[in-house]
This record gives sequence, C-alpha cells and structure tokens, in this order.
Amino acid sequence: MDFNVKKCAVLAISRKRKPSHFQYSILVQPLTSVEQHDYLGISISNDLRWNSHCNNIIKKSNKTLGLLRRTLSPCSRDVKKKAYEALVRPRLEYAAAAWNPHTISLVNKLEQVQRAAARFVYADFRRTTSVTPMITSLGWDSLHVRRLVDQSVMFYKIHNQFVNIQFPPCVTPACYLSRNDHQLKYQVPTPSTEGFKFFFYPRSIRVWNHLPPSVVIQATPAAFKEAALVSIRGMIPPPGSKLL
Repeated sequence: MDFNVKKCAVLAISRKRKPSHFQYSILVQPLTSVEQHDYLGISISNDLRWNSHCNNIIKKSNKTLGLLRRTLSPCSRDVKKKAYEALVRPRLEYAAAAWNPHTISLVNKLEQVQRAAARFVYADFRRTTSVTPMITSLGWDSLHVRRLVDQSVMFYKIHNQFVNIQFPPCVTPACYLSRNDHQLKYQVPTPSTEGFKFFFYPRSIRVWNHLPPSVVIQATPAAFKEAALVSIRGMIPPPGSKLL
C-alpha cells in the first residue's frame, strides 16, 4: 500500500516538559511534526488532553443545532427532540468511552449544548426560565452520565470477551473483597498522574466496582446497559474524585 506523504504527520505523545524530537521521513521525504491530529474522528493531542477534541465537537454540534433551529422551529416538540437525539447527541458521544473528559470546565461545556437543545425543543430562550426542569421532562440524562455508561458497557464487553480486546497487565482481579463488594471486583490501578487517574481503565474499574452484583452479572450488553444506567445515575463519586 502506498502512503501519501503529504497526508502523513508525526505526533509524539509525551508529558515531558522538554520531549525529545526525531526527524522521521517516508521515501526520503521528511514528515511534519504536529501537536494534534485527527484519527478515526477523534482529535488526539500530544499531551493526551481532550480540550481540542471537545472544543471541536462542541463547535460542530452547535452548528448542527443552529441549523435545526432555523429549519424546525415550527415543528412539534417531539420532532425537535428526535432531531437532537439523532443528529446532535451522537456527535457529542462518538467514541466517548475513549475521550471522556474529567475536568469540570469541559464537562460543563458539553452539557451546555444539551441545555441549549432543551431550550430549542421548548422554544423557550428566556434567561429567567430554568433549563433543568426541561431536561428532566424530556427524560434526558446528563451527557456525563451517558459517557460513564458507555465506558462501563465497553468494560463489560472486554470482561466478558464480547470484543477482541484483552485487559492490560495493570488490570487484575481484586485481592481483597469486603462484604459489600461483588465477586467480579477489579483492583484499581495506582495512578501516577491526574490524566491516568481518569484514563479508561482506572475510571471504568471505579464505576464497575461500585455497581451492584445484580448488574455486573447481566447476560447481554443491552441488559447490562439498562441496569447500569439506573445505578450510575445515583452513584456517589469515590473519595478523592471530583468527578466519576
């Protein structure tokens, strides 16, 4: 397979203050070093922060929501609700199991899109109107909860070998079980950085360990997702965590 050198770039992932650089080339043509690059629809940065990716999808989602406002304003609430759920929310949740942010600022920015969508559905843009009752009436869970559910479902699939992904060596069964723990508990990897603390596996394991036994033993991903959603809605964050 031939590579188009002009479409190739070098993305060196490092958290060092002064990372080392090396000049790579293909067919004697040097490759350009970049700080971020899109891969399979996700903007990956050289420091593994998700600010750029979140800002990109927020911008695209707001553009789509603006188009819906201009074209569907005379339509019923049900039509507007389905339009948001079909055209806007999937963009906000695409591959969210991989990039779920852990900073409150990014979480709030993403939630603002859904809050704007609720105002669009009810055609109520007054500043004096509370958006929370609108979202509750529409039956929408917060995007943060939905992302945690997506991560838990992926962890469930890996655990039950529904997908061809193996746990890394740092993911091992728990060596200690309290009377409140289920038998499928895993040891939470020790984080060395704040970013790794909220990486997919440590974060998913914390949620997984807090799920009731009746949830983790579900036979199918669909049944697990339905049962886990109820638990995650009211789950208390683990000690030391600002967000799950």
